[in-house]
Amino acid sequence: MSIAALLLFIRTLGLTLPLWIVAGWSAAEAAVFFIVADVPISWIAVRSGTRAAMLAALVAALASIAGAAAILLWAGRDPVTAAAFMANLPAIDPALIASAAKGYHEGPLAMLVGSFSGTPFKLYALEAAKDGGYSLLLLAPFLRLPRFLAVALIVGGLSKLLSRRFDVRQRLRLLGACWLLFYGFYFWMMRG
Repeated sequence: MSIAALLLFIRTLGLTLPLWIVAGWSAAEAAVFFIVADVPISWIAVRSGTRAAMLAALVAALASIAGAAAILLWAGRDPVTAAAFMANLPAIDPALIASAAKGYHEGPLAMLVGSFSGTPFKLYALEAAKDGGYSLLLLAPFLRLPRFLAVALIVGGLSKLLSRRFDVRQRLRLLGACWLLFYGFYFWMMRG
């Protein structure tokens, strides 16, 4: 599917702006941002349904290539500054950087597991830059899509179940509260 065809498909769904937000968010999160693209994907799942969220998951997975490419280029040219920057991001410490480096060298399955266990994708790109691992760009969508789809399916399904008792605004507030609790717990657990 060409990019023009994908953009036309997105436009026909009426989700142009939310999908552009997901794409930008995912690219930024794959590079330097520290809040996962699961947040806007889940918002779309509640607001527009599971199908729309699955499309958002695909867009996010593809957009993560841009973020990974930015880190590969940056860390390839200035590895010390890139590594220092990563080490100063919230919830990232030397142990997590070392764990991501180990996962990168163990291969795609280890990185896929890391995707579900809280290892930031940007850390794999940081390690890949050391050996010119541009193959990570080809793997990025496949490593990111399973988790994004899981979020789309789970949140979409839960939202549909809750729609019997709660309207969209109430479900979005509940989603926001869940993300606040999640990140409060995550940052508390990962404090370094």
